[in-house]
Amino acid sequence: MSEEQYFTVETTYRIHYSTKNPVPIPEIIESLKNVEKLLQRTPKFVEKAFEELEVVNMQVYVDSLRSGSLTEDFLVKFVFKGKENYDKAKEVVDKMLEDNTMIRTVVAVGFGAMMTYGVMNALQPGQPTNQIEAYNNTIVNVGGTASLDAEDIKSILDATKDTKQLARQAVAVVRPAKADPDGTIEVDNNPALTVPKEYVQRVPLDYEAPIPQEKTAKYQNAHIFIYASDRDKSDKNWAGVVPGVADSRVRFQLSDNVDPKELHGKTKASADITVVERYVPSKKSYEVKLVEIDYIYPPKRPVQASANP
Repeated sequence: MSEEQYFTVETTYRIHYSTKNPVPIPEIIESLKNVEKLLQRTPKFVEKAFEELEVVNMQVYVDSLRSGSLTEDFLVKFVFKGKENYDKAKEVVDKMLEDNTMIRTVVAVGFGAMMTYGVMNALQPGQPTNQIEAYNNTIVNVGGTASLDAEDIKSILDATKDTKQLARQAVAVVRPAKADPDGTIEVDNNPALTVPKEYVQRVPLDYEAPIPQEKTAKYQNAHIFIYASDRDKSDKNWAGVVPGVADSRVRFQLSDNVDPKELHGKTKASADITVVERYVPSKKSYEVKLVEIDYIYPPKRPVQASANP
C-alpha cells in the first residue's frame, strides 16, 4: 500500500467534572491517565462507524487543564488507511476534516461505553445497577445517530478481555466527581451523554477484584496418608492428610479411574491429586475442603541383590 493511502485526522475531546469541591492533585493525575487509557480503547468503535477505514495509530495529548470544576481537554489524533477503495476512503476522511462532529460523537460513545462497562464490572454482586443501565441505554441511543447500533457496541464490549483493568480505569475516571453528592461528568459538550449524579454515586471509590470463592491446584506424585476409607464408595467415608498441603484431616474423594477396593485398607500412598480450597471470609484466607485422588502410583518393589556365581 502506498504512502498516499494513509490519512491523519485530529479531533478534540473534553471531559468536565461538575463539582463544587476542589479535586486533589493525585486524583487529577489519575483521571488524566485513565481518561487517556479509555480514549485509547475507542479505535474499534471508530472502525465500526467508518467501515472504509482502518485505524493504524492513535495518539492522545492533553490540550488544556482547568481547575475549579475540573475540565480536561484532549487532542486525539487518528492515523487511518483505506481498507480497499482509496477514493472512497479519501471521501470519508475529507468529510471528517470538513466537519468532525461525527467522529467526535463516535469517540464520545466509545468512551462512555467502555467507562460504563468497566463500572459494571467494578460493582459487587447484588449492588443496584438501574442508574448504570439507564446510562448505557443513553449511550446506545446516541450511538445510533453515529452509525453505531446496539449490536456493534455489544460486540466490541464482549471482546474486551482485560475487564479487571478496565474496571480500575473506569473507577479512576469517575472518582473526581464523587466528593460532591451532586457531582456530574459532562462528556465532550454533549448534554445527552452527561453522567448523572446517581450514576456517579453508585461507582465505588476503589476497585477491588472479586475474590474467587473456590480455587484448585494439582500435585503430582504427592504423599498421602489415609485415615478413613470405604471399599465400596469413591465419594464418601474417605479422609486423610497431605503433608505440606493439607496438614489437618480433610475429606478425600476418588476419581472414576481409581478403584476404591484397591486402595481400601492402605494407610499411605503416592498419588496425583487435585486440591480444592474454599475462601473463608471470617478468616480472610483459603482452607482445603477436598482432595480428589486422580491416580495412584504402583508401590515400588525393593531391589534384590543378585548372588555371585
